[in-house]
Amino acid sequence: MNKFKLAFTMFSIVVLVGGALLFSVSRAEQGVIRVPYDYPTIQEAVNAASAESIIMVSSRTYTEHIVIDKPLKLIGEERMVTILDGGGNGTVIKVEADNVLVDGFTIRNGKFGIYMSAFSNLIISNNIIIANDVGICLNGETGIFGDSLILRNIIANNGYNGISSDYNGIYENFVSSRFEFVGCRENVIRHNNFFIYNGILEDMLTGNNTWNENFWNSGVYREDKQPLNAPYGPIPILWENVVYPVSLVSNSTVSGIEFSQANKKIEFYFQGTSGTTGFFNMTIPKNLLRGEPWTILMGLEDITPQTTIIENETHTTIGLTYTHGSTEGNIRIIGTWVVPEFASSIILSILMILFTALTVAIKLKKRGLNK
Repeated sequence: MNKFKLAFTMFSIVVLVGGALLFSVSRAEQGVIRVPYDYPTIQEAVNAASAESIIMVSSRTYTEHIVIDKPLKLIGEERMVTILDGGGNGTVIKVEADNVLVDGFTIRNGKFGIYMSAFSNLIISNNIIIANDVGICLNGETGIFGDSLILRNIIANNGYNGISSDYNGIYENFVSSRFEFVGCRENVIRHNNFFIYNGILEDMLTGNNTWNENFWNSGVYREDKQPLNAPYGPIPILWENVVYPVSLVSNSTVSGIEFSQANKKIEFYFQGTSGTTGFFNMTIPKNLLRGEPWTILMGLEDITPQTTIIENETHTTIGLTYTHGSTEGNIRIIGTWVVPEFASSIILSILMILFTALTVAIKLKKRGLNK
């Protein structure tokens, strides 16, 4: 009986070890590495990965300076909460290889958010690149047109440049920081939303870039061959590191779109050929702004009764038609509730502290009564 038990135990160990080895081999064949489950840091995962591997990064904050020196796909679980933080210095992600994908992160607090020089086929997509000195610096391989792609990113509040780029394609990004093109060359720049102020458009005059069908929230850049009259896709309102997509569709030329948390409002300006009919439809998430009731102003006139307002559980759609030239070109949409100034996690922390203090006070009082 003991021999049987020993043999069975040895057989079980062999099966378990063999299964684990098969699983490891299968995972290696698939080329998928998970952070922090397989490796605690992204850099360790990059170092261990073979070429063409996929590194899946779970949501949390990683304070790292990452160097990617081989073809890899680096993919974050969810860009709002998968955060790469440079700690206020250095380059958050430095690319030293061809054929690299960086997708799905918040990249912040570096001298450079992402830096690449003289490599090709880099795709930077679906990221939030915020609070760096320079958001993205991509110097593509000399003479190769459309070398890399900067695609569908939110680039905001970077101290000097939003993007510095040579020989790349720049498509469908939302850019609200300084977007300087002095010395940048041969980029194709299309379907981006530029929310840029302080008269910096003249910085973009050099470099033989191709501008086409971009939206300009503050003055149309004269090199754009066919500027859009309204934003391309939803406008990502970034508040307390959360993105709230606001959709605006209009046949008017729209500019000056602005969200004011303090005043619980979204406003914009419109203009069009005098005598023609204009319209707008704006869809607002209720976790950003809601009205109970709404107030809609055109100039100083309250036009709420003429406005169509459709509500569902998550969004409000506000629509209006008007005649260009006969009305004031400023629309203000004013609510009665707005997203709080402080993040919900901070509010919950304060409530937990208050609850703990109250619990301790009650216990101390009971002890006093029992004495």
